[in-house]
Formats: sequence, structure tokens, C-alpha cells
Amino acid sequence: MKTLDRYIVQQFLINFVILLTVFTLLFVLVDVIVDMDEFIKAGRLKADTHGGVILATAWAFVDYYGPMLILLYAFFAGLIVVAAVGFTLSSLARTRELTAMVSSGISMHRIAAPLVVVGCLINGLTLLDQELVIPKLAYKLTRSKSQLSHETNKAFEVRYAVDSKGHLISAAKFDVGTDEPMLTGVTILERDSQGRAKRRITAEQAFWNEPLKGWELVGGYGITPDQTQGPAGASLPFNTATPEKFFATDLSPQVLLAFRTGVYPRLLSLGELRDLAANPAVNDGPIRKIMHSRFSLLVLNVLVLIVGLPFFLMRQPANMLHQGIMATAACLAVWAAGVFLPESASAYMNPVASAWLPVVVFLPLSAAWLQTIQT
Repeated sequence: MKTLDRYIVQQFLINFVILLTVFTLLFVLVDVIVDMDEFIKAGRLKADTHGGVILATAWAFVDYYGPMLILLYAFFAGLIVVAAVGFTLSSLARTRELTAMVSSGISMHRIAAPLVVVGCLINGLTLLDQELVIPKLAYKLTRSKSQLSHETNKAFEVRYAVDSKGHLISAAKFDVGTDEPMLTGVTILERDSQGRAKRRITAEQAFWNEPLKGWELVGGYGITPDQTQGPAGASLPFNTATPEKFFATDLSPQVLLAFRTGVYPRLLSLGELRDLAANPAVNDGPIRKIMHSRFSLLVLNVLVLIVGLPFFLMRQPANMLHQGIMATAACLAVWAAGVFLPESASAYMNPVASAWLPVVVFLPLSAAWLQTIQT
């Protein structure tokens, strides 16, 4: 890397760190002001175990916003890279360093090259973030602030979750905050092809067994309806209790979490998404769109960066504030369209095609826009 490249990259990284810090602080400050009472409530409830109300409130604050800031980086890194590039080029133009570079025979494309390369690397880190860090924090990222008084969001009820065979599973509590997901107060209704209950299984607890693809039952027993009683078509009383130790189903813990909150699949790694898409109990279309969006959004972030470059790479002096405003409007428009276009098109297009639609639309436009730079 040449001295000039190192200098440009250094200025860019400084601006990126500053903008990332300012953005996260503003987000946290505004969010805390709105819901400060929830953190105080969590602090009071956890005061005995965390050394007082102040320390417990600080713990709740870090426990909530630590994972949240990691997710924000993965979502907004592309825009922050564009802003950092804009500030860097504006600073070089203001100090006449950009003019000196051009006067020495360096093309505008050559000046922008290290910024684009480093910007792509920073955007690439979001993929590692989504693969290695965010999946481990998925259960925390699906919490609401009202759940801060609990260690996780692990205690929630499961009501009539349906597997691919039409069987229903309910549980008084689903604990996902441990290494071994557990159901408590389990009721399972096995149904026939017409939806009528043919067997009911109850258990005190159930633990997921991944190799066997089912729930191991503790204190479980099953009862079947007595077919000799009652008129045809009427509900039959249950009898004939038999011990039950295992129930095979495709309603895994991940599937139950995916049913509970739509954002949960977006927090999983690609391997976990592939397993989820292969599960018969899950509609694989939205899952495949999420998988392809991981890569299409990376390309989109690069395209947004290319859209912003011509506003700052100019041979003649210009009002950089005016240029910055126009660049912000253009980049935000492209980024917002890239984020929301797949959602609006998913009802009419193949999930994979809808995920790549923003790239197909903006790739030729950004390539044409890049040619407007006077080298």
C-alpha cells in the first residue's frame, strides 16, 4: 500500500470510528430516554443479586444494548461507510489536498480505490458478525424491554404449535436460555388426517433430542379415546393411559422460536437457516430469501457507496455541504429501496429473485452513475 493510500485510509477509518460512535450513542440516548423506567424497574428487581439498584440498572442497560449495538452494526454499517467516505473526501477537498492529488496526475478513480476496498472489507465484517456473533445472542435480541427483569426471554408459553403431520404441541413454559431447551407442562394432541384428536400425551417436562429429532418426555403418558362410547361424530372420552418417553416431531426449538417471532430467523447463521428451511414444518420460501439477502445486501452496500462517490469526487471546487445533502438523499433513497423492495416484491416473485432484485435494479444505474466522475 502506497503512502497516499495509507493516508486516505487512515482518515477514512478515523471518520468511520467517530461516526459509528456518534450513531450508537445517539441511538442509545434516544431509546433510553423513551424507556428509562423499564431499566429502573429491572434494576430494582435485580438489586439483591447485582449489588444494589444502581449496579443492577447498569447491568440491565449493558445486557440489553450490548447485543443490540452488534445488530445495529450489521444493519447500518453500509450507510456509516458511505458517510465516512463523504466526510473523508470533503476534508480532502476543503484542505485542497484533493486538488493537489489531481494536479499531480492521479485520477479520481485511483483516489477512490482505497476507500472502496476498505469499505468493502468493513461491510464484509457484517457477514462474520451475522455468522459468528449474532446467532449466539439471538434469544436476547428477541426480548422486549419489559422482559429485562428476567435473565433472558426464555419463559414463554407455547400454544398449539402445529408440526408437518398436523399434531399440536402446547407447553406452559418454553425455556430456551440454556444449552438444553426444555418444555414444561406439555400437552400433545396427535390428530388424524381430518384433524380429529386420536391421542393425547401429557408430560411434566420435555427435552429436545437433536439426533433423534424429537422431545424426550419426563413423566409422560398418553391416552386414547374410547371408540366404544358415544354416538358417531361426537367427542369421545379419553382412557387407556400408557407411559410415553419420546415424541418424534419436526417442531424443534428453532422452529418454535421462529413461530413465536418473525425476526428470529434473521438472527440465525446460514447453517441454521439451511436446517430450518429443510424442516417440513416451516415454509422455506422466506428462509431462502433471508439467506440470499445476506449476500445481496452486501452488494447493495457497495452500490450505495458507488452512488455517493460522484458527489464528492469533483475537479472543480464546490459547496461540499450542498453536495453532502444531495449525496445523503441519493444514498438513503437507494438503501431504503434496496431494503424494502424485496419485501414488497416477495408476494409476486420467487423468494431468491426478490432478494436479488435491488442488485439487478441498481447495478446498471450505479455503473452508469460512476462514469459521471471526471477523471
